[in-house]
Amino acid sequence: METEWKASTGAVSLLARSGATIRLAYRISRSVKKLEHELAGHPGLDRETVEKRWDELHRQNARLARQHILKYRGFLTKVGQAASIKAGSLPAPWVEELKSLQDELP
Repeated sequence: METEWKASTGAVSLLARSGATIRLAYRISRSVKKLEHELAGHPGLDRETVEKRWDELHRQNARLARQHILKYRGFLTKVGQAASIKAGSLPAPWVEELKSLQDELP
């Protein structure tokens, strides 16, 4: 019989999960700022190339976020599931990547 996964609720575990979430948010934020900076330095790029670069970055960041959610579960799972139904509000790669959370987790 499979037992239900439960997060450790101790202060150290909470601090570790919070720290990991903040580091991930920072990493995603830095990657967006870096791409903005790179694209600003190349104003002559065609729209298709720019959109492709953004889609690649969004897909990479969404994958990192999904892995983080699967590792730490809990409240983050619900946030990921809610985000996965926000087509039009979030970039398509984020919605696509997070959509699997609807089926994989309760």
